[in-house]
Amino acid sequence: MPASVIRRQSKRPGRPPASAKGRDSRSRLIDAAAVVFAERGFRSATVDDVVAAAGLSKGTFYWNFSSKEDLFLTLLEERVDRPVQRLMELTRDAPADRATAPDVSRGFESLLSDERSLLLLVHEYWMAAARDEAVAERYRERQATLRKLLAAALASRHEKTGVPLAVPAASLATAFVALAEGLAGAALVEPDTVDASLFGEILSLVYEGLEARGRKAAA
Repeated sequence: MPASVIRRQSKRPGRPPASAKGRDSRSRLIDAAAVVFAERGFRSATVDDVVAAAGLSKGTFYWNFSSKEDLFLTLLEERVDRPVQRLMELTRDAPADRATAPDVSRGFESLLSDERSLLLLVHEYWMAAARDEAVAERYRERQATLRKLLAAALASRHEKTGVPLAVPAASLATAFVALAEGLAGAALVEPDTVDASLFGEILSLVYEGLEARGRKAAA
């Protein structure tokens, strides 16, 4: 999900301070944000906290990002959304005779283990969106982008395999995103209840159900 899809504010104009030049300052801010947001939460963390942790100036921050939320969404894009999109691409591009559920399960498991603190922040972000309409607008844009990308991947996959979509791709995408988020939330609190293969198993069950419906309709 390109960050430009989500961002509505532009970076501040003018010449950047010397410390802002190059990729390094942006990477340092993102790395610092991952730590600060995990420790203090999305609502409590401040821009001052992030720049202090990064050892950079506030001017450098605003050359790279327009706001705390802009930085937060960039962090989610790079460390959560991009891995998720790679799983979508795997679903879209795999040969018709290759089952993709095991690979999706492994990717889901890797995300749970590697980005636990960020997934916790995703849930905090959802809570903030439920209470604050200004936050909700940006949250809905991110979710809509994820669902659109997944729906396109599902439609492509089913066209390739020849299994008819008895349920619209957009509806399946909505359900799968909600399932992934729900399982991730459960894994954060009760990790022993969420087996690594569970997400893929549910995907396989849905796919087999669609196959059965297609055969029934054809008969």
